[in-house]
Amino acid sequence: MNVAEDLPHPVPPQAFMLWKENWVWPALDTRARVATLFHISLRPQLGEGVFTFKASGEGWKHRYVGRSPIPRQLETFVPVRNERMVFRVEEPGERFFISYRSEELDADFSYRGRFPTWDFHHGPRMPGESPLGEMGLYVFHFYHQEQGLEMEGELRFKRGVMAGEHLAVSGYGNRDHSWGWRDDFAFRRHHWICASFPDKYLQGSCMNETFYPGDKFGGFVSDQAGNIAVAHVDTSSAYWLEPGEPLGPLDQDVTYQLRTVEGRTYTLTAHISSDYGRHWLNARSDDRSQVYMDCQIFCDYTLAETGERGSGVLEVGKHLHGEGVADTVGRPE
Repeated sequence: MNVAEDLPHPVPPQAFMLWKENWVWPALDTRARVATLFHISLRPQLGEGVFTFKASGEGWKHRYVGRSPIPRQLETFVPVRNERMVFRVEEPGERFFISYRSEELDADFSYRGRFPTWDFHHGPRMPGESPLGEMGLYVFHFYHQEQGLEMEGELRFKRGVMAGEHLAVSGYGNRDHSWGWRDDFAFRRHHWICASFPDKYLQGSCMNETFYPGDKFGGFVSDQAGNIAVAHVDTSSAYWLEPGEPLGPLDQDVTYQLRTVEGRTYTLTAHISSDYGRHWLNARSDDRSQVYMDCQIFCDYTLAETGERGSGVLEVGKHLHGEGVADTVGRPE
């Protein structure tokens, strides 16, 4: 026993975080030029879940964000659902289904795993230390899994410019499932690169946050042989990183280089200058002094090493702070 034991103890950062369990389902039909995004965020401490569906095509857009009560314990909250959306696991790691109902449109989407699920904690840890311990040395400071998918869906329009139309869509997508203690306003910037090709899925992640003194890297390459971890992502081509400035128009293509733990490189250009659609997932603090800008851009990708053309989503994010800054960023569509 010593004097320190009788004095107040340090409070771990997790005490000021929310426990969240999130699912993200971006998918793209390049022929129909339809970009869809389902997002579910469960916050049991608050007793609420945020359910999001955003979709866009040529001449139309649909946006839904709803907050609904959820139980404090999530294990029996199956299927995950609210008054408009139902998410079902048909076969773990293999088949998933989401339905959506509204006055404007109904939607049913099926997803099938193309490759095995990747657990980011199977990837490399960053060197050094984090106040979050070992968890803070991974690219994401919470549990995080991801998988490349095939998507099939149907949109049935009841109102608006597409009223009476039924639209069948198909293509590639991916699913992101994460859970744990997290503080979205601790993020300073990120890049989430998701590129689907007929024979592979390439994923690169770069996170910069207050719990680690520098960029953290992760990701994976999926093909018929399985998954291999990404050790580094070169983000030097990004042109929107100036601190304190909004993301801006994001109207020029950007190139990333992924390097696996085996030393193989994949150089990907995201053609965001001619995207298929964009969906925003901005977060604002209650006191309006912080905003985390978060944009998913659905686009084509080119793999320089082979010349192959693929497609997918590039998500980029950036933190802004200052009195009333949240009111300077328009509501995302």
